[in-house]
Amino acid sequence: MVRPAGIRMVLALTALVGLAAPIAAGPFTPVKIVNDQAITQFEYEQRLLFMQLLRQPGDLEKAAMDTLVDDRLRMSAAKQFGVKMSPERLKTGMEEFASRANLTADKFIAIIGEAGVQPETFRDFVEAGLVWREIIRGKYAPTVSISETQIDRALANGRPLVALQVRLSEIVIPAVGAGRDAALQKADHLRLLLRGGQDFAALARQNSSAASAVRGGALDWMLLTQLKPDAAAAVRGLAPGAVSAPVVLDDSVVIYQMQEQKQELTKPAGIVVDYATYLVPDDGTSAAKLRSQVDTCADLYGAAKGTSADRLTRQTVPQGQVPSDIAGALSLLDAGETSTAVTRGGWRVFLMLCRRGPPETELPSRDEVKLQLTNQILGAQADIYLEELRSEAMIRTP
Repeated sequence: MVRPAGIRMVLALTALVGLAAPIAAGPFTPVKIVNDQAITQFEYEQRLLFMQLLRQPGDLEKAAMDTLVDDRLRMSAAKQFGVKMSPERLKTGMEEFASRANLTADKFIAIIGEAGVQPETFRDFVEAGLVWREIIRGKYAPTVSISETQIDRALANGRPLVALQVRLSEIVIPAVGAGRDAALQKADHLRLLLRGGQDFAALARQNSSAASAVRGGALDWMLLTQLKPDAAAAVRGLAPGAVSAPVVLDDSVVIYQMQEQKQELTKPAGIVVDYATYLVPDDGTSAAKLRSQVDTCADLYGAAKGTSADRLTRQTVPQGQVPSDIAGALSLLDAGETSTAVTRGGWRVFLMLCRRGPPETELPSRDEVKLQLTNQILGAQADIYLEELRSEAMIRTP
């Protein structure tokens, strides 16, 4: 789905109000046929105007048609797999999209409507993205398995440097001592009310003991890792609008509602390099023999057992403080790789990169890395599947 450019988009929308070109004669004339489904001139002009309002880069005339064709293919796949969006889920998706510009869905629709974009254009755009997400998750997520080794490698190489951020609402119920059971019962009752359609914000104002109650329980954006582990586990997999199970914290029971989540690049203070050097005889064979015995920096400790302590050194330093000859060799390595390009006196330096990236305190959690690696794989699978649908489709211009 196309991401709007925040508040700058609001200014763009306002500036473009009234600039929509009049619909040409025959607005419902088909301009493209995708299998047996027509894309009309009206739909094309609406999508083009919508993309202009979002300030999308590139050839917008081509992009407008291409995305309409792709959306037809996505919706056809949704029909094949029986994937449908409920009105509530669609409404949540529209709210999520509009919130990226700090707008409600109704306000967003009002602004684009003044520029000539119909509400149905926005709704159809969001719906195609939502069903496609569900299709890809259902079709490929069960086959994706991220190993601990893959997570270790991603962390060791300083990639991916992203963190999951969440925007939540909360209802906090005091639960001290014997009052915990009563708090859990109250939390379960509130969840039943929420399932029955009652508004989370209204219930938060009436029942929450937290300072956020006056805001309907709304919290600011935060890193998922800022939550306590039990709370993070409870909200991590929630879709926008979904409500967590009650979470028992130190002196309270909390219900969370997911408003929105996003992944953003972290901003580390600097890059550090964790590396090991082990001095081996410069005889042409010792380094090769050692390489066959070790896979990680931790393995070097076993290999060095029984030798003098000064032969093995491991250190973590800012990247700019690595000696120049070592830094040059390290720049060519990924974590776990080795180099023997450097010598010291009569010794060959067996050099291994242990990790390169931000300080460990700034690393994303293992769960966050796993989620991103999973999303990378699903994104690649989505691209491949969409290309398959394009190649199999009958796409023609009338």
